[in-house]
Amino acid sequence: MQARWHFWPRMRARRICACWRGTFLQLFVLGLLSTAAPDHAASTKPVGSSERESVVVTTGVVPLSLDEAQRLAVTDQPLLDSRAALIDAQAQQAVSAAQLPDPKLSTGLRDVPIDTRDAFNLRRDNFTEFTVGVSQEIPRFNKRRLLGERKTLEADVARASLDDEQRAVQRDTALAWLDVYAAEQGLVLGRRAHAEAALQLQAVEKDYVNGRAAQSDWYAAKVDEGIAGDKEHDWLHHVQLARAELGRWIGEQEAQRQLGELVSPPHTQKTANEQRMGGSLADIKAAQSLPQLLLRVETHPQLRGMQKQIDVATTDIALAKQSYKPDVTIEGYFAYRQDFADFVGLQVSVDLPLFTRNRQDRNLAAAVRLADASAQQSVDLQRRLRAEVTQRYVDRLHYTARLRNFDKLILPESQQRIEAARSAYAAGRGTFDAVLLARRGRLDVQLQRLAVAVDAARAQARLRYLVGEGVSQ
Repeated sequence: MQARWHFWPRMRARRICACWRGTFLQLFVLGLLSTAAPDHAASTKPVGSSERESVVVTTGVVPLSLDEAQRLAVTDQPLLDSRAALIDAQAQQAVSAAQLPDPKLSTGLRDVPIDTRDAFNLRRDNFTEFTVGVSQEIPRFNKRRLLGERKTLEADVARASLDDEQRAVQRDTALAWLDVYAAEQGLVLGRRAHAEAALQLQAVEKDYVNGRAAQSDWYAAKVDEGIAGDKEHDWLHHVQLARAELGRWIGEQEAQRQLGELVSPPHTQKTANEQRMGGSLADIKAAQSLPQLLLRVETHPQLRGMQKQIDVATTDIALAKQSYKPDVTIEGYFAYRQDFADFVGLQVSVDLPLFTRNRQDRNLAAAVRLADASAQQSVDLQRRLRAEVTQRYVDRLHYTARLRNFDKLILPESQQRIEAARSAYAAGRGTFDAVLLARRGRLDVQLQRLAVAVDAARAQARLRYLVGEGVSQ
């Protein structure tokens, strides 16, 4: 009985010491978390703005900003260079189309006898002659002028298409840059979440060893840590894919540079409607900036190109009307006879557009209908662009309002949750697991805030494509 009296106090003392060691370890880890990765509730910077982690091998010292990426994309872009070459080609064709056709040289042998005693003799019959002639087709001046104008208009259409392509390249480059930014920032947060899950697993393991946690809790923590590691690997995969897409626009070497910071869109409106995620469509249309943006849609390159296509169709109508008027061909020739007198001659031929019902009339009717089709396509394009501007404007207000909500309410409250869990744990009223869950909850909030910030920037890039460079970033 005396041996048992000494045995149980020793076992109890060992358990108490192990419990205190586990608690001390958790407090030590909690202190490291507090000093190594502080949270600032008042901060409105994008995730990773002050503690960016390197996720790729970068080749540039200066970070690659969004504006610089767009500038690089249009500086050396094969797609735009090919468009410029096409414009030059059509400008050259416009000059050629307004010129007279090339003259034609003809030569031959005329009036050779075949059924007399002088058959196939080229010298005895005085009608036999060698001829050399030059003919020139002379289309009407207005027709040639209209052909040249049509080619010029086609070059103008291509020029407007080049402007639209340049805007599209800048937009797609911005979207690719934002994909890289979102993936890298997601990877940073994914690594933090993985680290938090690993710490939580360690805490559950300590509790399981000490008999304060069930085996199912330990397996749940292990699964959670594995899922967090898989998410981190998935983010890395997205980074590699996004870098490759960015390299399509600015080159592989430039695409490997470290990215700069994402500038959040400005909070232009502070009305109750915007606080309700942008308000109704009528509220948004009443805003001062939207009508101005809709006016600038009229200068969009696609609309300018469509107007040039309408001018091309109008020119085709004028050309169809010219086909009712005949063209002239003039031919002069010289006839040589070896033993007789030589001759010269002049011939004039004129087109006879007598049967116009199934030719000229049909062509004119087709040209008129094509012009109508181009006009209706222009109206439809204008409606579509105006609708897209309104949609992107709604998106920008919506995401801007959500960002303000994250910065003013959700992020600070998530930080307050961490502080409350820390205080409860320090006072003995909470668990270490609750502190880690609060910290991981803040990481989830930061991921959501990151997604909203990137969506706002995407809406801004698409709006900038629609209305031009004047939209503030």
